[in-house]
This record gives sequence, C-alpha cells and structure tokens, in this order.
Amino acid sequence: MMRQYLELKEQVPDCILLFRMGDFYEMFLEDAKVASRVLGIALTSRDKNGENPIPMCGVPHHALEQYLDTLVNKAGFKAAICEQVEDPKQAKGLVKRDITRVISPGMYTNPERIEAKDHRYVASVYFQNAIIGLACLDLSSGEFMAANLHSSPELIFELARLEPWELIMAAEQQEPAMLSQLGEMASLPRTLVKALELEEGNKLLRHLLSEPASDGHGAGLMAASMLWSVVIDTQRCKPEHVQELVFYEPRSFLVLDPHAIRNLELFRSIMDGGRKGSLLHSIDYTQTPMGARLLKDWLLFPLRHKMLIEARQQAIAELIEARLSLEEITECLKALPDLPRLLGRVGMGQAGPKDLASLRNALMLLPRLSVAASQFNAPLILDSVKMMEGMDDLSHLLEQTLASEPPYNLADGGVIADGVSSDLDQLRALAGQGKNWVAELQQSLRSQTGINSLKVGFNRVFGYYIEVSKTHQEKVPPEFMRKQTLAGGERYITIELKEKEAAILGAEESALALEVKLFNRLREQVAARSGQLMALARALARLDVLCGLALLAHTKAYVRPVVSEDGTLDISGGRHPVVESMLKPGEFVPNDILLNNEQQVLIITGPNMAGKSTILRQAAIIAILGQMGSFVPAEKARLTILDRIFTRVGAMDNLAKGQSTFMTEMVETAQILKEATPQSLVILDEVGRGTSTFDGLSLAWAIAEFLHNLQGVGVKTLFATHYHELIEIANSCPRVRNFNVAVKEFNNDIVFMRRLAPGGVSRSYGLQVAKLAGIPQDVLQRAHNILQQLEAENTLNNEMALSPQLALFDATSAAEHPVLDRLRELDTANLTPLAALNLMEELKRALG
Repeated sequence: MMRQYLELKEQVPDCILLFRMGDFYEMFLEDAKVASRVLGIALTSRDKNGENPIPMCGVPHHALEQYLDTLVNKAGFKAAICEQVEDPKQAKGLVKRDITRVISPGMYTNPERIEAKDHRYVASVYFQNAIIGLACLDLSSGEFMAANLHSSPELIFELARLEPWELIMAAEQQEPAMLSQLGEMASLPRTLVKALELEEGNKLLRHLLSEPASDGHGAGLMAASMLWSVVIDTQRCKPEHVQELVFYEPRSFLVLDPHAIRNLELFRSIMDGGRKGSLLHSIDYTQTPMGARLLKDWLLFPLRHKMLIEARQQAIAELIEARLSLEEITECLKALPDLPRLLGRVGMGQAGPKDLASLRNALMLLPRLSVAASQFNAPLILDSVKMMEGMDDLSHLLEQTLASEPPYNLADGGVIADGVSSDLDQLRALAGQGKNWVAELQQSLRSQTGINSLKVGFNRVFGYYIEVSKTHQEKVPPEFMRKQTLAGGERYITIELKEKEAAILGAEESALALEVKLFNRLREQVAARSGQLMALARALARLDVLCGLALLAHTKAYVRPVVSEDGTLDISGGRHPVVESMLKPGEFVPNDILLNNEQQVLIITGPNMAGKSTILRQAAIIAILGQMGSFVPAEKARLTILDRIFTRVGAMDNLAKGQSTFMTEMVETAQILKEATPQSLVILDEVGRGTSTFDGLSLAWAIAEFLHNLQGVGVKTLFATHYHELIEIANSCPRVRNFNVAVKEFNNDIVFMRRLAPGGVSRSYGLQVAKLAGIPQDVLQRAHNILQQLEAENTLNNEMALSPQLALFDATSAAEHPVLDRLRELDTANLTPLAALNLMEELKRALG
C-alpha cells in the first residue's frame, strides 16, 4: 500500500495527496505533518513500534469538502484526490487507486464555499520579448479570456483588475526580473509548466477558437495554452462548459488602475475591505449570482465605444418605461439558479440530481420569461429572447426523466422518474414488494410468538433482523438464529428472512446501479448542449444586469447621460451614490461639475470635512457609471468618453517597499504625469501635503501647470487642495478655474454648506474643524493664540512670490543678529544629536 502511495505521490510532488482508504482519506509523511497542522487534526503514525514510524493523519470521506475548504480555499495549498477506482469486494489483492482530480486555489469550484458574486480566476502569464501574454479562466463558470499586453504596469493593472487566485507560468521564466513585473501578484500560489509552441497551442485550443491564433496573438495564446494544459491535467477531463477563448484588448475599455479601484471604493470599502460601502454594493439590483458577476465585469471594464454604451442605455430606458414587464422579468430571474456554475459542474461530471433539477426548473421558466421580454425593441433584450429559443426538447427530457423532487445524493436513489425505464420500474416493484413482505412478516411473527413488541428492522451493517427484548426471550422459537446481542435484548435471523433480504437488497442494488447509469447518461446529454446552454446563461445574466440597472435608475432617480466625444464633462446636480445611500432622503447636497476645452483644471479649496473629496470622487464615479452604460445619479449629465481615470487621494505609506507616505504619493503622481492623456480624467486630493510647506506647494503648483499644459491641450483635472496660493495659477493658465466648497461662519463656528461655488478661499478653518472633532477647549484657545502670533509675524517672501513666510526673527535686525552668524558657521553634516541639543540651549540663551 505504501509503495502504491509513493508512486502516486511522485505524480503530484507539489500537492497534499489525500489517499482513499475505506471511509477515510489518509495522508502520510510530510503531507501528514503539514495537513495535521493546517487542518487541526491529530497526527499519529503507522508502524508506531517500528524503527521508522510513518507520520499519518486522516479525514472522514463524507467531510472531504469541509477539509478541502480549509486546506485549499483558505490556506492556499494544492490537494490531489486519490480514489479507489475498483470495487474492494471484487479486487484481487491491493485495491486499484488513481488520482481523479487536483484542486488548487484557482481551480477550487465548490459552489457552497466560494463567493457567488465574484469570479474565481486562475491566471497564466507568458513573456515573449516585449509582449506579455495574459490568460484568465474561471473554471467554475467557464469564462476564458486572453490578452497581449505591452508593459509591466499594464500587466499589473490587469492582474489587479481580475484578482486571480493562482498563477501559472512557464518553468523557464522564473527569473527575478520577470517575477518583479508581476508586482504583488508574484506572491500568489504558482504552478510551473512547460510552454508550448504556437502550433501546439493552436492545436490544443482549436475547439475554443473561432480561427487559429496568429503571431499577433502569440503571447496571449501561449499563456492560454499553458493554462488549458494545466486544466486538462488536473481535472482529468475536458470541461465541456468552457466553450470559447475570447481575446480582448484592454485599451478598448476605460482603464482603471489599482489606485483608482481602491480610492474610488469601486468594489470594497477602504474602511473594512468589505463589499458593503462600495460602489458595486450600492448599484447591485441583480437577482442572480451570474448577473452580479457580470455587473462587476461591466464596472471593471467600462466601454469606450459610443454605440455600445448607447445600446445598453436604450435597453435600460425601455425597461424603466415598461414597469409591469420589468417586474415580471425580475420575478422570473429571481427563480433562476447560477446557470454558468451549474453548467460547470455538468461539464466536469460533478453535477448531482439537484443540479439537473434546478436546470429543469430554469428551462421551464423560459416561455414565461420570453413572453415578458419579447415586447421590447432594444437589440440587447431581443438577443436575450433569441437565446431562449430551442430549449423545449431539453426541458421536456429533464422533466420526463427526473423525479419531481430528487434527493441531493445520487446514492440515495429515487432520482429517475417512474416510467423512464421498464427495467428500473420492475426492480423498484420487486424491492417494494419485499419491503411490504417484511412488514407483513413482523405482524405474522407477533401473532405466532405472542411477542407484541417484536420488531423486524434493517441497518446497513447487519441487514434485516428480528429484535426481541430480554423480557420475552423465553418465547423465542427455536428456528430463530441469534445474530447480535444488545443491552436490552437480542437480534435474530431466519433462513426465510435471509433469503428475502438477498432478494430485496439485490433489487435495490440493481435499481440504484441502473439509476446511476441513467442519470450519467442524462448528464452527458446535457453536457452535449453546453454551447447552447452557456450562450443562454450569458444572455440571462445580461438581461439580469439590464433589469437591475433599470431598477436602480427608477428607485434612485438616476438619469440617462448624453455620451459624447467632444471633451465635455458636464454634470448638473451630481450625487455620490454610496454617500447618498447612507444618508436620509434629501440630505445629500448635489453639485455641478463642468470640464471642457475652456475650463479644464479646477482648483478646489475649502476646509477639511467640507466635502471636497466627495465631489471629486462622485465626478469620477459618474463618469465610470456612464461608460458602463448605466444611468447616473444626477439631474442632467453630458459625459465625454474617457480613456483613463487617475486618482491620487489619501495619505498612505508602503512600509514593505520602504516608502514613506510622501514617497508613495510622489510615485503615484509620477505615474499620472507620465501616462495621462487629453482624454483622461485626473483626480488629485491634497497632493504635496506630505512634505514641508514650500516643497509641497511648489510641487503642487508645478503639477497643476503640467496637467494644464500637457500636449498643448491639457488634461481634465479636479485638484482639491489646502494650498490657497494655488488659486493664483488661474492668472497665468487660462484654462484653470477656482472653486471652493462653501461654509458659513457663525460665532466663530462654521456650518458646512457642501456646495461647490466659484472662486477660491484663503482660509482652511482648521481650528473650527478641530473644535467640531472634540479637541479640548484649552488646547483650542492656546492654538488660537499661537495662530494670532504667527499671523502677526507673517511676512511676504518676495523672491518666491508664491506664499507668505513665517519670520523667525525681526526683519530689520535679522542681518545683524549673532545667532544667524552662529548658524551659518555650523557643520550640520557632522553635528551629533548631543551637540545639537547643547547648541539649541546655547542659542536659546543668546536670544534671551
């Protein structure tokens, strides 16, 4: 047995091998040590008294999925499942075993333990000269796509956007230089494989390609072929639900880098990392998991093609107008299962009776759904209706073959409906007659023996038996043969009961074997229709998203934006959808934003907490919603098609990379300045605040000028700042405009108006905000006194002509002051901390 184990382990050296032995999956040697620690189970040993005891541990076969969830899904290990592939009763010698599947974090597909609303991607990367091939597959639902990328940042953006759970790479491409191009994704669980040649890749993927990939798609195809080869090897089958490999061009969508995704809280709240508090959570009115995943895709990949955007808008507009039909469609969608993942289990031979029953019920809903959706004119809705056609025969087959309420487990029997197979009906009748005979036998034996408590029962270990309590042992007939002693009595058998048991169990076993055969054939018939069914699933998911966006627009008073390509972003009465959802109706204060070829850079000043950041973010979010085809939270909107949205907001350091808050800020800003185009939208919030006043101010000034002058036409920019001096830029840059978030002062307190108004401000109201935050009054009073003193001593630095300076010494006597002479003489590069403290004390005395 250990030789057999070691031979199988050689096939999967990077996996924890779960080796089936009867009712347990056992693990040995190093696998046992790792698994016992990760799973929290006892580590024991085989041959304990031998010279070299073998560490081992095990888990019950019925709890396998629970332990795989911990081992693979949570801890990130790979597991290989080794099954007994022959009946132990019929085996001669050692039972044959084989590895039936390998489960890795990216290919973990248990529907009960993975997030229903998120994709579960495994990614593959292949470097080919200056081109980087990327492929991603969600094995649970069949989405398979590939792209050719042109730089490391582009690769990092795509990986951040798709959030894969696992990485596949060519074994020969593990150099540090290549791994560094993966960014943080380099730490993902990795599988190394041999890269295929282009011709081999085309051959392997030919059934997924509409036409062979050329050298133009070479890197992407190489990545996809490596990924597919791993799938075939680990799953021990060809997943039928994966129907096509789609090549996409990232630059044909609005690019959202990791900073924009995080700062705009598109998918997760910055506060706790959860879905609640994100944009996706606030706009998700879908009824199905497949619709929720597609909505996330639309938000991840906003469109840049005007006609495609308007096609989605048209469908949403028609659905809003036809409220009754929208409600009818929504009710139907609510009853649908997660079809792509259901078909994934069918395609990999893992679907159970409940899965096919769910598919049957879904297909039976199609006529009602089709009627409700057929009245619309929008092509996207009519395309979905078309995909519902041609399913009647499959629906009828499932309806006729499956029992109305089949059990969860195939082994429980009762899955196939009566009338499907005459052989099955006969076996069931025989088993049923036998059970009736057993019931009659119990009554007969009670009469014959006079033991009214006598029972005829059954269990899986001992079979059928006659049970008599201890108080009636003297009445037991001599033909009863003792089988088992209990605490309260004895169990017996008779020759007649044993013969009937063989007949009943034989009929039940034969019936179950036939049911398994009929069910597997039915599952194969469904798998053969995977292409048509996956197209239906995609169409229904799209219909779900469109209906969800229509419900969103109707419920929250969103409007249809005008989409243009003229460079104008004009939002009237814009609202932040997440912030608005957290307030009472009518509490959110809408704002207007206009960016065009004449008004291109807005310098926005105002105190903390006034709402500057909200206004910036809501402009970006409205642009994203518009390009994904949704209606937007505004009174009116005209949105130009953007190529990228850049954000630099918030203070955050990256200690792991040795970067301070300011360094992180500058790295992100440098990326914006290098990659922004006149078709981009740039959101800057408090750039330059992480360093000294003059450094920060000069950087902020230069950055604003750069964005105004980029390529001679500038970039659409919203720049929130506390550097009030930046309002002077408008005097030299004609497309810069100053705005402020208004406040009202009353008795040295302030009231936030949340309203964006023209013009700049010259105060930050820091003490008033500190008072609102609860700073003690004595601290506030001391700060007020210091502020008055500093403002009184403040003088203008004429050389910089930018910012008022704080005079350390009286301007008239500074040149003659001996302290300044002493400071000029200092060798600061070699000044020790102790010497510095002594010097400070000396200077303090000199100042009196």
